[in-house]
Amino acid sequence: MRKLLFNLVLLSTAVYQPSYAQTGISDSIRQQLEIGITGFKERYHAPSVVLAVVHRDSIIFSGSDGFTDLDQKIPATIDSKYQIQSVSKMFTATMLMQLREKGMLQLDDDVRKYVPEYAGLTFDGPTEAASLLELATHTSGLPRNSPSEFNLFRNAEKLLVEQKEVATLHSSDKASFLNALGKIKKEYPAFDYLPTDQRHYSNLGYSLLGLALEKAAKTSYENYIKSAICEPLRLSNTGVATLSSKENTIAIGYRYAATQQAFIRTPEFHANAMAPASGMYATARDLAKFISAHLTYNNSLLSARSIRMMQSFGIGWQRDYPYLRHEGAMLGFRCEIVIHPKLEIGWVILTNTSDFEFNRFDAYIAKLVLPAFTEAPITDLAQYIGNYSLVGGAASFRIYQEDGKLYTTYLADRFPHTALQFSGSNTMVLTDQTGRSVRFEFIPDKKRKTLLLNLNQLLWKKD
Repeated sequence: MRKLLFNLVLLSTAVYQPSYAQTGISDSIRQQLEIGITGFKERYHAPSVVLAVVHRDSIIFSGSDGFTDLDQKIPATIDSKYQIQSVSKMFTATMLMQLREKGMLQLDDDVRKYVPEYAGLTFDGPTEAASLLELATHTSGLPRNSPSEFNLFRNAEKLLVEQKEVATLHSSDKASFLNALGKIKKEYPAFDYLPTDQRHYSNLGYSLLGLALEKAAKTSYENYIKSAICEPLRLSNTGVATLSSKENTIAIGYRYAATQQAFIRTPEFHANAMAPASGMYATARDLAKFISAHLTYNNSLLSARSIRMMQSFGIGWQRDYPYLRHEGAMLGFRCEIVIHPKLEIGWVILTNTSDFEFNRFDAYIAKLVLPAFTEAPITDLAQYIGNYSLVGGAASFRIYQEDGKLYTTYLADRFPHTALQFSGSNTMVLTDQTGRSVRFEFIPDKKRKTLLLNLNQLLWKKD
């Protein structure tokens, strides 16, 4: 329970203006998504749930149910502000890549270049560097949390285990965090070999990364996030804060007490030094814009290359092919952003409850939404007809149609007058009488016309 609640966890224009239209999916799918919001809200005893689904730079669905404040009966909407906890790390990772593009740092820089308070101690003796890339990909070997967070987790235990009342939860201040950096030792070896969907997740690592980025950018973390990310994307309801004020109302967090069958308000959380790891708030609409910027490569946030690097290396993102995701969790709040880069689909889920299982809801959303954007294989035989040339070479062959079937001059002596047969999506095979076969794997372009071809471990292009 404690691990679940305190994960803090976890796929060029002058101004980027996504268009937002309720298009792309049918009314029946929208109705099922609305049913899902209510159903999962009730299943996990959430005071409120907000969902927004994005295709490229458009919101194709948004819905919500419940209240951000149960006492005042304030309804949740796409513009309600929630703590996003560890989804804050995605903004920190974006900051890292922006500073890299500006030439203000390198990914392999030793973090001690910017934060000399970090000693790089190990249990085996010699000190070790921790690069900015290691911190951003959770491969540095650092522990999950800093010992300076003892009071935070001790007070959480008082609340959850000892059932004692706790008014507020405080992460350590910057001075205490910096002091601890000289004593912290790596728990794991750097780049410890793990399955691709796992990593030694470290809030400590991202807090340290945030300090380094502040030094490189020569401005505060909060100012940078506002000026370089929020303002260009017009994220007017996103910022570095976890507490409500008169001018800025953030949803109230709750936990459900099964024995009492009642919602109990959770303590206020002060992120302090952990702001780069868990200290932001946002709305579903703003997070939809943010994930659109990580799906479409025509914005001023990052270059296409940097976006692909983040996705491929797991910089910020947790890789779960074909998805990339990041989750945030803390007493009273759970949230998640998910993208499917190939289909250019993504969604954000915001809740103000302590316990919410996203896997079931993600599967529900994917089953409804993805089929509408999954490209059907090319079945028009005419599109395959033509001359194919070896990319970078002089060889070529032809695919032609005869009596409603496709044939090829490739290995014509080995497969005399043998028709190509479909074998999976955009894939064909030539098979002789002994069962031996040659596989043609066609790759259509985004317009579903011009074809590349993988054949015999070589790349061919249709002329």
